[in-house]
Amino acid sequence: MDKARFPAEIQELHRTLEWIRTHLINGGVPKAMIGKLELASEEAIVNVIHHAYPKKKGEVEIGIKWGDAQVEIIVRDSGPPFNPLKEAPKVSLHAPIEEREAGGLGIYLIRQIMDELHYAREGDENVLTMLKRFSQTK
Repeated sequence: MDKARFPAEIQELHRTLEWIRTHLINGGVPKAMIGKLELASEEAIVNVIHHAYPKKKGEVEIGIKWGDAQVEIIVRDSGPPFNPLKEAPKVSLHAPIEEREAGGLGIYLIRQIMDELHYAREGDENVLTMLKRFSQTK
């Protein structure tokens, strides 16, 4: 597994996503899928930046793990326990926008892009694992 740590700050988001993109390209992920995986990663990382460290600085660790025609993107932070798969607000896409509660769209979007999502609390860390399967073209 390849992994790297980045400051959990909006100004570091571009550098973090560039690292992810480079690893996805080098790992043979189909080009048509890379943008979607970047978007899912961005949503997860922005959630960490805004919610895991609202009053202090912290880091986000990104891991990329390869399997047979699949990739896992693992987002790890040391913020307070928070399972976004259960605790994120439910999204009502049919309600008028002015009646919708804030939040939840990021997790909804991630669910639409990824094939599997898993959350775990490991020690003092939140771990979100996002899995995407693809057909190999090599």
